[in-house]
Amino acid sequence: MIGIAAHAAYIPRHRIERERIASAFGASALKGERAAVNFDEDSLTMAAAAVQLVLPAVSCDGLYFASTTPPHLERMNGSLIAAACDLDEDLAVADFANSLRAGTIAVGSALDSVAVSTRHNIIIAAADVREAPPESQEEQLFGDAAAAIAIGQEGVIAEFKARATVYDDFLDTVRRDKDERVTSFASKFTFERGYQESVLKAISKILSQTGLGPGDIARLVLPPVDQKSHVKVATKAGFRPEQVQETFFEKLGVTGSSMPLLLLSAALENAKPGDKILLVGYGDGADALLFEVTELIAQYPVRQPIEKQLKNAIQFRSYELFRKAREFFRHYDDGPQISNILYEKEESQNIRLRGTHCDECGTRQFPFTRVCIVCRNSKSLREVKLERRGHVFTFTTDALYASPIPPTVMSVVDLAGGGRIYLQMTDVQPEEVKIEMPVELTLRRLSEGGGMHHYYWKCRPEES
Repeated sequence: MIGIAAHAAYIPRHRIERERIASAFGASALKGERAAVNFDEDSLTMAAAAVQLVLPAVSCDGLYFASTTPPHLERMNGSLIAAACDLDEDLAVADFANSLRAGTIAVGSALDSVAVSTRHNIIIAAADVREAPPESQEEQLFGDAAAAIAIGQEGVIAEFKARATVYDDFLDTVRRDKDERVTSFASKFTFERGYQESVLKAISKILSQTGLGPGDIARLVLPPVDQKSHVKVATKAGFRPEQVQETFFEKLGVTGSSMPLLLLSAALENAKPGDKILLVGYGDGADALLFEVTELIAQYPVRQPIEKQLKNAIQFRSYELFRKAREFFRHYDDGPQISNILYEKEESQNIRLRGTHCDECGTRQFPFTRVCIVCRNSKSLREVKLERRGHVFTFTTDALYASPIPPTVMSVVDLAGGGRIYLQMTDVQPEEVKIEMPVELTLRRLSEGGGMHHYYWKCRPEES
């Protein structure tokens, strides 16, 4: 049996009300709010967070990263995510890009690989941080998020049944190699000739291939282009509105290549054994993938339900702060220039997050050390993985540190399993920080410099 063995979504904690975006230009506002990255997040850090939510449930011997907005164009983003998750080096790693269908294309590739038994569990992580022109409708429509699913042969909670695909070289949304922002050809014609035509073809093909009718499908997962248009397409295909998966548009927005997998994760959170789920991805054509939920769904532990993440929000107080968070690292390039020699030397410590364990007294230390700080042992020390959670031992609020959104909370964290580490805190209001507060570690962009994005670990309040 081949299918989905694990799933998770990651939604950044920051939001901005669409009314704030509209009022900055005297424009009309869409309802609700959209999810937005903090200044230290990008598609890579969000994907890494989603993968870490999946990893406790499955092993991993393949990692695919899907995004139209990868931070590196000539460096394997998936390799950095794998290193941050401290995965083995014999992983099959690949990046998928250039289309909003990148996520579903990666899923199809993973299914093919697992089917020929070259890999047993492949995790697909999709994430996007798409930029729209200021004052455009897309600035309100877009949202930022990530999702991850694992395709495997064991512990399958949703069995793969069938797949259909169509391609279409049609102008809908476009971003050239020199562009920062998406160019949209949004119109009634674009919707009908692009989204509607491709999606209906893909759905028709897979229903014909399987001999099923719309009434046999428990949940249709359709990525939206706005609040309601996808439901109209579903009804044209013969589905009832209640069969269509909720898109959380008024709290989240349209999240690019991660949207199909995020909505699939939402559908699986509430699925029952025997449910047939039809997943559709759109972008320069359409993919349709059919899954059937197994009995194991009842035993699957959802670590961070989507509804819970949507409620745990921090509002940008102004449109200016929202833009500042998105623009800061685009224009800031004053960080250190780091040689590949130094990077190689410190990757295990700073990216894989490993420390030193003393076999004499059991003390764990970070950073690496040659002498145990407790028993002074220097002979029986070994490198170990550190836990990604802990609690605040002490902290200070620094108003002088150069940050796009001051003040910066600096914290000392006692890690579960041992070890103490000094970290910036993120995704938190300074007045909420307390001694003994449970925190989780999260990979974030720390600075820019020397033609590099510099990543390091921060901590944030643990989801309660």
